[in-house]
Amino acid sequence: MLGRLLLIICSSMHVAYAISIRFEKQKAKRLGQRIGGEDKISALPDDLLVHILLFLPTKDVVSTMILSKRWRYIWTMVPRLGYGYQKINGDTHKVFTRGLFGRLLGRLFDKSEQQQWWLWRFIDKSLQLHKAPVLELLMIELGPSRGHVDVEKWIANAVDRRVRELGLKIAWSAGPASLSKSLYTCDTLVILYLSSKILIDVPSRVCLPSLKTIALYSVVYKDEDSLVRLLSNCPILKILWVKRHHQDNIRNFNITVPSLECLLYDNIDYFGVHNEGIGGSLVIDSPALKKIFYRDYSGDFCSIDNKTCFDKAGIDFISYPDDKFMRSISSVTNLELDLSVATATWCNVINFSQLMECNVTLLTELDWLESLMGLLQNSPILEVLFIDQTFTRLEEDFTLSWNEPSSVPGCFATHLKIFEWKGYIGRRKEKEAIKYIFANSKCLKRARISIKSTCKLKDREKMMKELESMSRVSTSSQLLFSTQLKFPSFLDEIDLND
Repeated sequence: MLGRLLLIICSSMHVAYAISIRFEKQKAKRLGQRIGGEDKISALPDDLLVHILLFLPTKDVVSTMILSKRWRYIWTMVPRLGYGYQKINGDTHKVFTRGLFGRLLGRLFDKSEQQQWWLWRFIDKSLQLHKAPVLELLMIELGPSRGHVDVEKWIANAVDRRVRELGLKIAWSAGPASLSKSLYTCDTLVILYLSSKILIDVPSRVCLPSLKTIALYSVVYKDEDSLVRLLSNCPILKILWVKRHHQDNIRNFNITVPSLECLLYDNIDYFGVHNEGIGGSLVIDSPALKKIFYRDYSGDFCSIDNKTCFDKAGIDFISYPDDKFMRSISSVTNLELDLSVATATWCNVINFSQLMECNVTLLTELDWLESLMGLLQNSPILEVLFIDQTFTRLEEDFTLSWNEPSSVPGCFATHLKIFEWKGYIGRRKEKEAIKYIFANSKCLKRARISIKSTCKLKDREKMMKELESMSRVSTSSQLLFSTQLKFPSFLDEIDLND
């Protein structure tokens, strides 16, 4: 088994090296001649050669057709294809136009419009020649252009080839591209990524029985009914990722998916006012939902139907969640909270009876210590606390409020084991808060502090000495200093292929 793995790795490197020699030097009269002696790679069986080609970019995979007669059709059986803007250089262009298309595109290949036109032709021809019985993956990224290409035929080709994973990103200046209607009845599709200038126009006949993951990133919807038809006809959908923008043609975003387990919803638009000031809503009716990342600066109303209890949540909003949403959040065991005026108000309200790990991030200067203590008071079994202050700017005249709580948070006495602070700047009230945590956390095993990088060396040394001098009730605890801290996120655990 190990020998086979080494053979695969070495063979893939050999192929890549052979191709690069041809593209860079172009001295050989025939690409099919042996490089560096006996050609042992070509003697390998077809299925192993196809596996080796999976290690290479699609443009290099297709180029192997001109190595020799032995390689002419091997690439057509590779089940994974990816096409990206600006990934086709001049040398590769010349090879393919000579060997595949039979003529040059033009002389000015450095111009973006001609590069884009070349990419379109490359996609067209390679998809026409491709023969793999099942297309496991097709990824296409089209860069800026004033032109417009018929994307529908590419999608229809992929559906005919029983595609399992499909990704399409379009960044041209023309209007949104329509997708082939056959996409909406593809029974093999498992993962779907759609981004930017794409129109979601879902027909009345739609059924996606195998689809488990959808990513809808800044797309445009024909209407709200298209969105509802798409989501309601995915019977085993588990993961939904949505990035909204103010021109997506949706006012009320309704998610009714009984099978949904993970939702990532991002409604932040830095370039315009969402829906031109018209109030909208997010309504979630997914009783199996366990993980949610919810970021919304639009001010839209948010509501959750049915009795949903989340396990993990990431929250950042200025919108108006209802009581059901708040109750759903109260059941989490892992919480990532971007602290703002809106989210700080309910730190004292919600009882996080199951919360074991909490990551608090400050995005703006905020009088936040009292809210933090309220959160800790309501989290009796919290074991891990992360504080990230790296995104805030230090204001000279900004003052923090801090008063010791009337009662020590229950988690300090029996549960809190790990406490980490990233971007610490050593203001007086912050020192008092850390001193209080050290003095009352009886189970603390590790405290790690990362001082903000903008602090002067002299100030950093002073802050470290002050922290080291603070008494810690847990005699077994360690105080560590780090120049870099990376906090874990439950988003890293999400497997889009699950």
